[in-house]
Amino acid sequence: MTQRSTGYRRTLTFVAVLALAALWAFDGSVLSQSQMVPPKPQPIIIGAVVSLTGRDAAFGQECVAGLRLAIAEANAQGGSLDRLLELQVYDDQSNPIEAAKGVRTLVQKHHPVAIVGSNTSMVTSAAAVAAQEVGVPLIVPEATNPAITSIGNWIYRVCFVDPEMGGGLASFAYSQLGLRKVAILQEEKHDYTLSLARQFAKRFAELGGEIVYRSEYGADETDFANDLKEIRKRQADAVFVSGFFREAGAVLKEAHAQKLSLTFLGGDGWESDELFEAAGDAIDINSRIYIASHFSPDVKRSKVRGFVANFTEREGRRPNTSSALGFDAGGVVIEAITQSQAPVPEGVRAALLGVYHEGVTGRIDIDSTRNTTKKVIILQARPNRQFAFVKSVLGMTSGGTGSHP
Repeated sequence: MTQRSTGYRRTLTFVAVLALAALWAFDGSVLSQSQMVPPKPQPIIIGAVVSLTGRDAAFGQECVAGLRLAIAEANAQGGSLDRLLELQVYDDQSNPIEAAKGVRTLVQKHHPVAIVGSNTSMVTSAAAVAAQEVGVPLIVPEATNPAITSIGNWIYRVCFVDPEMGGGLASFAYSQLGLRKVAILQEEKHDYTLSLARQFAKRFAELGGEIVYRSEYGADETDFANDLKEIRKRQADAVFVSGFFREAGAVLKEAHAQKLSLTFLGGDGWESDELFEAAGDAIDINSRIYIASHFSPDVKRSKVRGFVANFTEREGRRPNTSSALGFDAGGVVIEAITQSQAPVPEGVRAALLGVYHEGVTGRIDIDSTRNTTKKVIILQARPNRQFAFVKSVLGMTSGGTGSHP
């Protein structure tokens, strides 16, 4: 072997060693940089127990649509506490047993920092008992029975309660419509319907009005002929149906068939497109049908206009009360998460009492009873299958009326 070939091999070996060392250095650099990048934070979980099927599905489907919009808008701004928000939904099937099961299932599987739900008072009460037992904040979007928040200190509410809704409707009926004799039809064995009827009757009597007839009916009842014949005999000015849209529609249809010229009153349980389907042609330009509710898309506040536009673009339809209350419940939860600085149930619960939220249904300022006080929105059913804004009124707590929510 010549001296030249030996030198050539040494040169190749040296170059190979340098190349291998550079490769090791490059790989090590890449590994070091990947180790320095922090892992992507896990999303903060918000739960929802809502009635997507069953009797209350019309409320639950709209409620969760509003809740999803609130979370989507928050995530578009970066979420909360530099983490995105994720919604986990459980369908309680409009069943109290399933609602309680839903709370426990969400906590066991997904560990939400708070749960929104449910829709009607009877189903929500069961969810509230479960939430109190497992220790997770339950934010009630639209169940109005006052007893729900008394279940425990994990239960909060963003809507007003039956004394305000029933009282506001009674004040409007007496002072604005000039009604003096009212008949009440109420669904039996339902927390919401019995409580609302009781509060309406109490306030109406305090104002000087008279309840001239009172009767109970079962869920899904369709025959109200005898009740309306008796109401005619009692010379009532109006009928207050404390119940839900299907039965209310059947009352309107029968009254139309009997050619009764009466004013009809209802609560937020009437607010659904299905009311118009059940009533048939009973709702016309001359109908006097008024309900007490929480929201109107016709209100001119800028936040309401923005919500209506965004919801309509996202869902292809205008929002209703359940949509708006779901949206506001989501807003309150997100604000509480942000204020807590600790996305855990205990931290969110503590922050909820200090939350002040300008919602689309009004100002939400949760008090020591874990409720909020807002104005009642009076709507009128119109033949175009919509509920037109009439005015806002103050409930039993404050009395009086106003023209803007």
